[in-house]
Amino acid sequence: MQSRQLYFRLLRQFRPYLGAVLATLAAIGVAAATDVLLIRQLQNVVDALRPAGPESGPLGGIQGATGGMMLTVQGWLDSLLPGNPTEAALWSIPLVITGLALLRMVSTFSGDYGSAWLTSRVQANLREEMFARLLHLPNKYYDQTSTGATLSRVAYDAAQVAQAGLSVLNVFVRDSVASVGYLILLISYDWQLACFCFGLLPLVAVVVTVAGRRMRRLAGDAQSAMGELSSVLDESIGGQRVVKIFAGEEYEQRRFHSVVKHNRHLAVKHAATAAINSGAIMMLVGITLSAVIYFALLRARAGHLTPGAFVGFMVALMSMQSPIKNLTKINEPLQRGLAAAQSVFGLIDAPAEVDEGRRELKRASGGISLQGVGFQYNPADSDAAPALRDVSLDIAAGETVALVGGSGSGKTTLAGLLPRFYDVNQGRILLDGHDLRDYRLADLRSQIALVSQDVVLFNDTLAANIAYGDPAPDQARVEAAARAAYAHDFIMKQPQGYATQVGENGSRLSGGQRQRMAIARALYKNAPILILDEATSALDTESERQVQAALEVLMQGRTTVVIAHRLSTIEKADRIVVMESGRIAESGSHDALLARGGHYSRLYQTQKQAPVPG
Repeated sequence: MQSRQLYFRLLRQFRPYLGAVLATLAAIGVAAATDVLLIRQLQNVVDALRPAGPESGPLGGIQGATGGMMLTVQGWLDSLLPGNPTEAALWSIPLVITGLALLRMVSTFSGDYGSAWLTSRVQANLREEMFARLLHLPNKYYDQTSTGATLSRVAYDAAQVAQAGLSVLNVFVRDSVASVGYLILLISYDWQLACFCFGLLPLVAVVVTVAGRRMRRLAGDAQSAMGELSSVLDESIGGQRVVKIFAGEEYEQRRFHSVVKHNRHLAVKHAATAAINSGAIMMLVGITLSAVIYFALLRARAGHLTPGAFVGFMVALMSMQSPIKNLTKINEPLQRGLAAAQSVFGLIDAPAEVDEGRRELKRASGGISLQGVGFQYNPADSDAAPALRDVSLDIAAGETVALVGGSGSGKTTLAGLLPRFYDVNQGRILLDGHDLRDYRLADLRSQIALVSQDVVLFNDTLAANIAYGDPAPDQARVEAAARAAYAHDFIMKQPQGYATQVGENGSRLSGGQRQRMAIARALYKNAPILILDEATSALDTESERQVQAALEVLMQGRTTVVIAHRLSTIEKADRIVVMESGRIAESGSHDALLARGGHYSRLYQTQKQAPVPG
């Protein structure tokens, strides 16, 4: 997306608040205009100190320096302020200055408050829009993007976008009004001297364009570097126990030092480019200022400028430097903000999960059929081996099927296809006789409960975690689910019972307790299809016994797909499917497979001789 398109898209975020935007910009413009009028009043103060005379007024001392349209402008300015300062009442000039100061105070407050309100509102809207998109992105996005980079986009990039939105527009309006106002003053004083200012514009445009391209590229690199820094932080903090136990402190320190150094180098390059940009323009301004001062002194000595006009001209010329400097620097936050906007809108525009199904599904019977299913995580990579190859499997409603096999055999991939975390590349999967893609995604997933080895608990109460996803939780159902999952007893021992906060990802609970919480959550959902992914493999013997008992309650009357490495936990399954290299190697009951003496028998004998650690 080009810079212009990107910026206009960003400005469209302010469209719902157009009235507030216009009011804010108007207040900012008024504040800038009052500065110009205060300097214009300075001429009256100086000329008021001169004795009254025919040439003492603002127009009299110019001696034909202005005429035509410039005379009209001069007369318009004089109509706002005391016309002849030597004849005006003593109180008129102080009164005008006081009024202008009061107007500036009110307009400055209104502009600053309006800017802060609008910027924070749009920033919040962008973050909410990004978060809403994150909730609907396919698993492929999370497979390819680190958590740290995503966090940086939502937290850091969204804040930077505000700098390319209203903040830049505010600076542009404020300093443009001030610059134009000062320019009108200069022309009204002496148009010949003012023409020196116009010689700067072509050179300024060249400098701004060249520097802007480099700053845009550096800003984009800075966004990526910040995402990398966030990623390293996220990994190091999240895996702090692994870091400590494997003495990885120095390695992580070196890794973090590397990304911090890269961030620092980019920041220095960006600052140097901005400094050269601003410095070059200010040098041009300084050269022109010197020339203007020289000729202004000549014209003042020749009597073409009154003392007040000369002072006003010089003060306006020097005051004009600040808004021009700000306008030359506006490219820096603009390019940084545009780079952030590209990142933000890139996330917002990322394609969501495909959800084109129209068939409603209230409650499924649970019959599942895989027909010639093939799947590859990266279809574009012709060298990558498929995760599943021509898998066909029928699971009857209420049947418990266990998937076993070595790592990389396709067990977890197959289970991930059922709730459409991924879509098949070949073949199809049917639920109750209809393709999964025919169902609405929300309806399909409402039929499935998941209990995995890596339990995810949210930093909320125990009750809220059990009833997760229910907008109106039923406390009686929560307690019934907890009792069935053998979780009620340890919950009641917590300081506040079901209202106890579990901590980040259930950090205040043991492994067995977290697993029983996950089972209670699945029981509360009461879905007809259940996926158990290594639900007991990380537990000690006692915890496994309790969790296994809870699982048996959970599996009753449900179509269950069990993924297990520990074969002793799936001996009672209705059917065991052995997978190897993405294919089904054999299938049958525990006793039948042992009698066959194939893959399952070898796996079982191996684990029996060397049990998997619990």
